[in-house]
Amino acid sequence: MFEGAENTEKCMSERLKSCRVTQLKELKKVKEGKKGEKLKADEDRKSLKRLKTMKSCRVRGPEEVQKVKTYENLLTGKVKLAVREAAEEMLAGEIQALKAMIEASNSAVSKLSGDIAQQAEVGRKLQGRLDATSANIRAVKHDVGDLQKELLNLRQKVAEMEDRSRRSNLGLVGLPESAEGENAIQFLQDNLPVWIPSLAGEKIEIQRAHRIFTTQDRTSRPRTLIFRLLRYQDREKILNGARALSSVPTYQTSSDGRTSTSRLLFFPDYSNDTAQRRKAFDSVRKQLANRGLRPFLRYPATLKVKHNGSPHFFESVADAETFMARLDRSPRSTSSENGTPRKAPFVIFL
Repeated sequence: MFEGAENTEKCMSERLKSCRVTQLKELKKVKEGKKGEKLKADEDRKSLKRLKTMKSCRVRGPEEVQKVKTYENLLTGKVKLAVREAAEEMLAGEIQALKAMIEASNSAVSKLSGDIAQQAEVGRKLQGRLDATSANIRAVKHDVGDLQKELLNLRQKVAEMEDRSRRSNLGLVGLPESAEGENAIQFLQDNLPVWIPSLAGEKIEIQRAHRIFTTQDRTSRPRTLIFRLLRYQDREKILNGARALSSVPTYQTSSDGRTSTSRLLFFPDYSNDTAQRRKAFDSVRKQLANRGLRPFLRYPATLKVKHNGSPHFFESVADAETFMARLDRSPRSTSSENGTPRKAPFVIFL
């Protein structure tokens, strides 16, 4: 019985010695190259399996059991170390590449940060310039607005001065060319009482009279005859007398045995600016006259209309058109103040 135990112990010791030799050889092979690391880990695992197999054997010697445990711990540590070294060897290249990528990214981020800071500085400078430019533009707009107001005021003053210088002038439209002959003043003095009967017995003194210059064809439409009166009151008498007529005054001429009749219209002589402003009301005045009203233009360009006993004043054409629209909706739009319809009166637009 003791001989069997001795044989078993000898067998165990021989096996342990062979395992140690084998593992030493394998460790040397693993140290020779990177490929040996994996082989070493595999062999260590095999050794652990052998140890577990050995532990399963019935060993009664306590010293041998302790030796097996110690050797098992040693092999476990070596296996862990081998696995760790193998993992580090395998991941070393990737880790190095990741480090290089991180360093490149950090460098790019640093460069971008510098560019962003530079662009931010440029943006701040541009914002400052933009603010200054906006302030200048606002100041210029304010100055331009003031200048425009001043220019409009000056134009109105110039137009008023020109109108005052022409306040004694009158224009005669429709008189055929050369009908006045060589002495236009005498022609007008002789014919004004004929055209406007209210001037009979009045001494109308005329300082100058002439046709206005134009580039248009004289054969299509006669030029306007402008004449200047000595007194402003005579101008008003002529205009009021022309407005009071029931029909338009005419002038007859004979040529080649044929008689032609021309309608004559009188109007005040204004500056171009005032004339354009007054001319804008022509269509509105005609429409109001067709509705049985008597529109009148006050100086410089204010339309006056009396409707149902109340006067209405309009500074713009749009306001006058709005008034006409209300008249169209009203049932009394074409009636006089006493409620009876009447015909549109003859109106000379001055």
